[in-house]
Amino acid sequence: MTFTDLFTHFWWLIFPVGGMLMGVFGMISHHRHRTETLKLLKSYADQGKEPPAFLLDALRSDEDRAMDHAYRHRRYYRGYRGHGWGKIVVFAALAAGFGYAGYYGGTGTHSVIFLALALAFGVAAAIWLLLALGSAVFGPKSRDFDPRDDDLKDR
Repeated sequence: MTFTDLFTHFWWLIFPVGGMLMGVFGMISHHRHRTETLKLLKSYADQGKEPPAFLLDALRSDEDRAMDHAYRHRRYYRGYRGHGWGKIVVFAALAAGFGYAGYYGGTGTHSVIFLALALAFGVAAAIWLLLALGSAVFGPKSRDFDPRDDDLKDR
């Protein structure tokens, strides 16, 4: 097998390998950023000075910062104020579509694979549909969020 044959058969592997390389590069750069920030904090501690707030904030994870921003701007509960029904419609359509495709699967040599994939995705979509229903029915409502909460105004 020549290199051109190998490339023509497995050209699609460029995308997952490239994604993995980008992930490794992101992890290395994130580690370097945290290491340099810790060195700066150590230099402030050695001098007996109080470090600036932005240095301490740089050590917090991106998820914590995103949640703080969403909570400060009152977007945390906004996804549960009647917007959960859109997810229900989407996942019901997906579950019905994959269920239909699995039940009336294609014919030919690939019908077993098609049937298995359609049923697997149909089950997954049905589970997400049930989770979306539970979130819309039993999740936090707008009455659970007091807009006069003084704790949010301080941030």
